[in-house]
Amino acid sequence: MGDGDDTDAKHVMGREFEFDGTYVEAEAWVVPNSDRYPEGIKYSFQYGTTDGETIFRYDNFPDHPGVGRHHKHNSDDPDDVENVDFTDLESLYKRFKQEVIDNGENW
Repeated sequence: MGDGDDTDAKHVMGREFEFDGTYVEAEAWVVPNSDRYPEGIKYSFQYGTTDGETIFRYDNFPDHPGVGRHHKHNSDDPDDVENVDFTDLESLYKRFKQEVIDNGENW
């Protein structure tokens, strides 16, 4: 995971799908509750192009001043980030998947 939270982390989701020129990568871990991850979950749901462009990504990495812990990147632009409502991981994953489908992917 790369930021010091991996000692007691348990990988609970790892899904990758490739479409025609795009891909999905969905990862989640249960981590110890902390100031960085008070819900005890860390996740990243990435939808992008196979040449490296972010189409959108949901994550809860606490490194974006001015937005909440749970947020959505709408591109690779570091300023193109918005808050998202978070109730639980399953609901957010379903929202992410539906947005990928709405973007034209046969998932």
